[in-house]
Amino acid sequence: MKKKCRELLKINNKLEKGILKENNELYTDMIVYIRGSEMTNYDQELVRGDLIQMIIDGQNRGDNIENVIGENYKNICDEIIETMPKRTKFQKILLGVEHCFSCIWILGMISIGKIVIWNWGEKKGDWKFILSIGDIINMLIVILLANVVVNYICKTALVNKEKNRIVSFLKTWIGFMIVTGIMVASAYYLNYTLINISLVFAIVFVVVAFICDIVLSRYTM
Repeated sequence: MKKKCRELLKINNKLEKGILKENNELYTDMIVYIRGSEMTNYDQELVRGDLIQMIIDGQNRGDNIENVIGENYKNICDEIIETMPKRTKFQKILLGVEHCFSCIWILGMISIGKIVIWNWGEKKGDWKFILSIGDIINMLIVILLANVVVNYICKTALVNKEKNRIVSFLKTWIGFMIVTGIMVASAYYLNYTLINISLVFAIVFVVVAFICDIVLSRYTM
């Protein structure tokens, strides 16, 4: 399935280059909205391919995307999503586990990189992988925040954008400052060491997590 999905992805990437600039923004919003559905990646690419072909065929007739698809973009996407098969419970569990492994090896690599750079600059010989309670909490905050942001972007891709840009900016800034404050306080006050292992063992653990992520991705496409 992964091979077929990648092949279809490459085909769609080439085809979408034929979409005119004036149609591209709405097409992109529709695809982002569909990405937030419970369809498998392969089914998403099938739908994407159909949309691309519809838009290009319309362009050849001299029609824009509004004439081809209509004005109720969100309703159309919802109808498409409703007709397509959803991920099974087993696939959802595998996807959740895969995301966990992805977060582990990505955040693990960042932490290892910080340790290597710090020790190299300070010329220290204590190559230990150390994580405090605050570090772990901050990692969980980053993971949760990333998922919330991605989900929000997908769900609101076809919703009218907020007219008052100043209010939108203030909301984003206040949210950012609150999260930053929590993370700084967590790192400062919850600095009790919870994990203290050899850097080599940490690297091995990260590599294993990366391999598990690659293997599971074959069954979650």
